[in-house]
Amino acid sequence: MSKKKLYLIIGVLIALAVAASLLVMIFVKDTFGMFTSEYRLNYSDYIQRGEYKGLSYDAVDVKVSKDELKEEIKERVREKAKIKTSKKGKVEEGDTINVSYEGTIKGEPFEGGSAEKVDITIGRTSMIDGFIDGLIGQKVGKTVTLNLKFPKKYEANPDLSGKKVKFKVTIHSKQVEKLPKYNDSFVRKYSDCKTVDEYEDMVKEELLAEKTSEAEAKVKNELWSQILKDSKVSVYPEKQLAYEEEHFRARYEKMAKSYGMKWGKFRKKYLNISEKEFKKECRKYAKSVVKSKLVMHSIAREEELSVSSKEYKAYLSELLDNAGFTEEQFRSQYNESIEKYGEENDFKSNLLLDKVLDKVMEYGEAKG
Repeated sequence: MSKKKLYLIIGVLIALAVAASLLVMIFVKDTFGMFTSEYRLNYSDYIQRGEYKGLSYDAVDVKVSKDELKEEIKERVREKAKIKTSKKGKVEEGDTINVSYEGTIKGEPFEGGSAEKVDITIGRTSMIDGFIDGLIGQKVGKTVTLNLKFPKKYEANPDLSGKKVKFKVTIHSKQVEKLPKYNDSFVRKYSDCKTVDEYEDMVKEELLAEKTSEAEAKVKNELWSQILKDSKVSVYPEKQLAYEEEHFRARYEKMAKSYGMKWGKFRKKYLNISEKEFKKECRKYAKSVVKSKLVMHSIAREEELSVSSKEYKAYLSELLDNAGFTEEQFRSQYNESIEKYGEENDFKSNLLLDKVLDKVMEYGEAKG
């Protein structure tokens, strides 16, 4: 047999082996809802599902008050405000001011105690106690002397702990919002409406839709809790449990990596639990998720509900739009695609659960 023919046969065998491996991987992942959003299980072997038809719930009845509408309009006008720099006025709560400061201890400057023309937002920027409060009410353009003391335990620089410090702070300017006039011109510029009345009707409808969605979400959550409570797991499918445990751990390990920390150190510092305790939490989480998915997929199969690729893609696209991202911007900020992010956070199951709960409400009975 020639070498050429031998290599060709080996190549075909390798290709067949790879293809077989991929099929196995797809089947295994498919059992966890990665491709079809369905477990390939006989649900009666694992779960005694609670009743999901004919459940009663409080009817969704929401209203938008005049004050709520007024506050929403005010917020939308504020969003269109132009920010200008002013060298007049006084420092007030919430102001963003530009300052230069020099800190001295016993008359001597110290490392990190001085800055030139930096922005500070009152109520948000973190400084040592007394620094921000000492600037409120002061005139822009004034130089203020603040006699303060570092905390007894100053973690940012332990050498400064408990020491008296004097700060000379010059307030250069403050940012001032210049609100546009709320009138028909504003409405035509920032919406498809032509008059204030038309705009307010539109805003009211949007608020109403938002409140209705929130109220329905609350009802669905209560119904789902009831269904899960009435459902009993006979035995947990081990493959699914193992998958969800691994998924749970992977999230935290990824978080640790984003902090630039090793898993053990991250776990001790931010979770404050041992590895043994964390494994217990993994198992607890996995059981909760698997139970929920068993019930969800059982109902979905009975009602012939599924999530198509087209629906899922539209769902991800809507999430991006609502967050104000393009796919490229999302990838740049999170260093992964929205598809990968959706897979990690099981968005497909969320979408299927929405369909299931819509069906539950359809079968339900609204009271009141």
